[in-house]
Amino acid sequence: MNVYELLEKVGGEIVRGKARVRQGDEYVILGIPNGDDMIFTPEGTAMARELEGAKTGRKKAKTIVETPVEVIEIVEAPATELVETVEDELADLLAAVEDK
Repeated sequence: MNVYELLEKVGGEIVRGKARVRQGDEYVILGIPNGDDMIFTPEGTAMARELEGAKTGRKKAKTIVETPVEVIEIVEAPATELVETVEDELADLLAAVEDK
């Protein structure tokens, strides 16, 4: 792993020629320029070793079992039937109010 790969994995950035990542309230310098390339700082080396160790210590992924999905068909009533029902109910309510 090189400095650029480490930056990509930890979400770091290059600012003023130094590779850094934010941890809590502080920035940790992971790499510094060395000619046309970057080399690890001691902190960067430690972080790269931690990530490499974490990668090799992984457990095998568990198999995901999907449950079948029930498909429900939705049938909508025609709008004209709904309007007629609402109009009938409104007429009944108005008639009841007028009777009182």
